[in-house]
Amino acid sequence: MLRTFILSALLGIASISYAQSSDRIIPLPAKSKYSNGSFVLAKNTAVYFDERDSALLLAVSPLSITLEKFGVKLSKSIATAKASIHIELDNSIAAEEGYRLVILPGKISIKAKTATGIFYGVQSLLQLLPLQAKATTLKLPCVTIEDEPRFAYRGVMLDVARHYMSIEFLKKLLNLLAMQKMNRFHLHLTDSQGWRFESKKYPKLTQIGAYRKGTPLNTTYDYNSRPGDTLYGSFYTQQQLRDLVKYAADRFITIIPEIEMPAHSKSALASYPGLACVDSSGNPFPYPQQVQDEYCTKDETFNFLNNILDEVMDIFPSQYIHVAGDEAGKANWKTCPHDIKRMKEQGLANVEELQSYFIKRIEQHVNSRGRSIIGWDEILQGGLAPNATVMSWTGIEGGIKAAQQHHNVIMTPGGYCYLDHYQSNAPGEPVAFGGLTTLAKTYSYNPIPEELTASEAKYILGTQGNLWTEYIPTPAKAEYMIFPRAIALAEVGWSPQETRTYESFITRLIPYLKRLDKLKVNYSKHLFEIKLKTAINTKGQVTASLGGVPKGYKMYYTLDGTIPTVKSSLYVKPVAIHKNSTMIAAVISNGIIVDQLKKNFVLHKATAKSIELETPPAKQYSKGGNAACINGSLGNDENFSDDDWLGWNGKTFNGTIDLGKAQQVSSLQTRFFHQPSSWVWAAKNVTVLVSADGKNFTEVAGKSMDVPANEGAAKFSLNWPAVAARYIKVIAEPVGKIAAGNVGAGDEAWLFVDELIVD
Repeated sequence: MLRTFILSALLGIASISYAQSSDRIIPLPAKSKYSNGSFVLAKNTAVYFDERDSALLLAVSPLSITLEKFGVKLSKSIATAKASIHIELDNSIAAEEGYRLVILPGKISIKAKTATGIFYGVQSLLQLLPLQAKATTLKLPCVTIEDEPRFAYRGVMLDVARHYMSIEFLKKLLNLLAMQKMNRFHLHLTDSQGWRFESKKYPKLTQIGAYRKGTPLNTTYDYNSRPGDTLYGSFYTQQQLRDLVKYAADRFITIIPEIEMPAHSKSALASYPGLACVDSSGNPFPYPQQVQDEYCTKDETFNFLNNILDEVMDIFPSQYIHVAGDEAGKANWKTCPHDIKRMKEQGLANVEELQSYFIKRIEQHVNSRGRSIIGWDEILQGGLAPNATVMSWTGIEGGIKAAQQHHNVIMTPGGYCYLDHYQSNAPGEPVAFGGLTTLAKTYSYNPIPEELTASEAKYILGTQGNLWTEYIPTPAKAEYMIFPRAIALAEVGWSPQETRTYESFITRLIPYLKRLDKLKVNYSKHLFEIKLKTAINTKGQVTASLGGVPKGYKMYYTLDGTIPTVKSSLYVKPVAIHKNSTMIAAVISNGIIVDQLKKNFVLHKATAKSIELETPPAKQYSKGGNAACINGSLGNDENFSDDDWLGWNGKTFNGTIDLGKAQQVSSLQTRFFHQPSSWVWAAKNVTVLVSADGKNFTEVAGKSMDVPANEGAAKFSLNWPAVAARYIKVIAEPVGKIAAGNVGAGDEAWLFVDELIVD
């Protein structure tokens, strides 16, 4: 039967007016035409749709829930309706996910071929509603929208192996993806740092492999725990995952599970060492070498993986099962007797072909269950499995090659789609994996490579943003890294390439962010890229200049560390810094901060003086020039690539500051960057010498520096009895060659120096 819902409008429904000339929906619709007039949602507004279709009920439910928040409740009673909303399936609409939304003064119509299309039409309608109720009438602009996605695959990947994320957060993320019409959620369930999938057949995977020693930020794979050890980790039960799959499906999102193989498998090998390679004599490697990166290719391994995949496929109905296939070093395969035997048996020339054999054998099992595999682009090595879909991440070349071979491709190149990259060079940005992928760069991506012909381009299914969580221990930071870049990718995947522009996107994104605020999303406020330059003016003052923001947007700032508002100082010219300050600059538009930068300034006796460096810093780490270490501006706490850090590789820092005249000095404070994972180490020892003439120096202080316990900017200070001096020489020695057992062992360590604070 056809159900008629009557919307009984209560007091307190919002009133809002609209400009009638431009889109305000994200992702940008394929076609839209606004006209004069509005639809008034008030008493006796009826909603018609076929209640017998359970999928339609799901598609319409977001509208019902939202209207109830405005005080509009759905009623089964039938009354004379002055205005109505009609929702129906229509086979004349060609695209599976397409829809047609028409708003007239007395009627709203949403038509689509499928319930999925209806759901997306509802999402567009919801974006035309205000955020809060203030008056007695709710108006919607008259518009005709004919819309469909450019690509069938529009997704986000979350790595929960490095850092476990709660089911509650995963559901929140699914809600946010549904808002922006994304339809795939790639869940990276296993890696060397953790196994998150509950296996009934192999319980040790979660008893051992789900928990590693140390703190959340320790992403090593030490599973050799003893009583009293601090363990980090958790896992999802099969029932939790079944519930999550349904939760996603109710939002027309498919979850694609990933089980890593043949590499990134140390959590599994720690749980079941018998699946690992052996040495050339057939003996297991001693711990921790036994916890290798790749599974051995003996039959026991394939039995294990087939059983795991069967459990996975029983829970996840997705057509695609992701089997990774990336970053396999394969060194152990070259010497392990089992792998050597396998290559001889199969007539394989090298370990690349052995990897191809591995993936093809896994694919046969997945195909036998009526499913298909996805792998990262390394599965091209040695020959691509017959029915595999390639997820191209190392660049676009793998995607091009696969499409030319008539294989389906999902484009996710790191330079555009990796959400673990920095999204700004602004001081104070939280630590990220590396690289710089701004919102503008992400939005600029076109998933169709120019090298492909029109027929080859049809194999590009879509695009996906990836968040690897080595440096993402909390949901709040995950949100910060995902949004708003995932919103940009949603528009890349949905909207026609020829109609979208970054300027239009930003105009629509700013009000969209208010919706994220209401949902308490910790998104990044870097819609632009505020640039701060420190200089010394003719009066010898430190000044801060702000730029990098398009015309039409205003910047406000404070110098006391408080968040700017429209009542704060408006930036019009370089700001003179007269005392120790924390500058926060912000672009404020439509009542919200859309870009923000924080910078600390410390004034001292050497500020704005001159300095000579015996050895210049490395070219790539000298953006601020030699004076960067005495300009009063502190470097980023968690990133050494900004304008204020100076870097040397294997060379001693030796700088002489000229104070201009003799002054009483008694202390030096500075910071060295410490990040052994990037070959960067704090100084070994520091010496301070003083001089009256710049030629004859006397040592006044010196000491060795302890190796910092944590990565990031490490403080260092020296004090001595006050002495009169015009020249201050600071010598900081690097640690030299990196010791065995560390990343980059045997190479020269990098030394990074921040502000030299002399008092």
